Parts: sequence; structure tokens; C-alpha cells
Amino acid sequence: MRKIIAFFLIAVLLITPIGASEEQLADVYFSCENSQKRIALTFDDGPHYKYTAEILDILDEYGVKATFFVVGQLAERYPELVLRELEEGHEVASHTWSHPNIVTLPEDSIVKELSATEQYLYSLAEYRPKLFRPPEGKCMDSVRKAAGRFDYEVILWTVDTRDWAHTSADQITKTVLDNTASGSIILCHDFIGRESHTPEALRRFIPELIKNGYEFVTVSELIFSD
Repeated sequence: MRKIIAFFLIAVLLITPIGASEEQLADVYFSCENSQKRIALTFDDGPHYKYTAEILDILDEYGVKATFFVVGQLAERYPELVLRELEEGHEVASHTWSHPNIVTLPEDSIVKELSATEQYLYSLAEYRPKLFRPPEGKCMDSVRKAAGRFDYEVILWTVDTRDWAHTSADQITKTVLDNTASGSIILCHDFIGRESHTPEALRRFIPELIKNGYEFVTVSELIFSD
């Protein structure tokens, strides 16, 4: 009965999103500078049946927590991977339901994309994300207004690995090591068409950053910590 009541309450929330009458603009974060050398590793576009599991194995090996911006349709296809992300202490956030070209959508359509992903994650694990990353990082007022209705923060990045372009592991590693600073948000992808060099690059740059004194945290831990 408690679960039914909770599901009803979240359904009401989604029908009337937070802040709808106020049209609040969600805050946008590229980074969050701090004195503890905390950084956030993020992954977009997943889950992927092969690469997400491999990436989770690598993160577990190094004791690293990350934030996964999931596409709702793929989360529905591979729910076991989303559950594994949550069970292993990672953060799950929204990357829309279908990864549309968001600049072509009116605000109400963006709201529907966010609502569908939120409803699915709640039905799967009674989990409600706090963060949203728009596809390709396209962040107009309509995106910020839609995200504001759900009380989301919009998360972009400071370090783009360009792994989505099939960049080599050598170049990904160089980009990360050359550009990461305290508070950086690093953009990777766990869903890439064809061959991905991301897992190999992770095995190279994660231990180097740890050796250099960096601490990997989730995005929420990065931006909400004191």
C-alpha cells in the first residue's frame, strides 16, 4: 500500500511539475571549484549493453563514483544496468527519454521527455534524479525552464573527452590530464556507436588523477557539498 501511495504522489508531481507556475530557470553548472581537488566523472547516452558494464567494472576496480546521465528509452531496455549503477553507489541523472534534437522542441515537449524518464526511474527503483544534462549540451531558456519545473540542476562540463568521435585512448587521456583542475566535470560517454576507446582511456587517466591527489565524487556531491 505504501508503495502505491508513493507512486501516486510522484505521478501527481509529474503532472504538475515543481515550479510550473513560477517558470523558474534551472541553475547551470560547468564546474564547481573547491579546495579538496574534488572532480566529477560523467557518462552520457547510456546504458549500453557492453560498455556500461565494462565501465562499471573499471570504476569498481579503482573505487571511483561517477554520474550517469541516462537516456530513458535505453534505461528501459537495460534496467539491470541502471539498477547496478545505483546499487554500486553511482548517481543516475536524466538525459531525456529519446535524446532528441532539443533545440527543435518547444518547452512542453522537453517537459514530456523529462517526465517520461523520471516516471520510469521511479517505477524501476523509486528513484528521482536531481540533475539533467541536455543532449549535446544545448542549453537554451526553454531547457532551463523545463528543467526548473522538476527542480533539476542543469549540468554541462569543463573537460570534453570527445570520446563520442572515436578519439583514441591516447588523446582522451591527454585531454583529461592536461585540462582537469579542482572542480572539473569530465564528459565521457558509455554509449558510443561502433568501437569505444573510453574504457581503455579510463584505465589510463583514473589512476593518474588519483596519484595527483584528485578525488572522484558524484556531481551532486561536487555541487552540493559545503
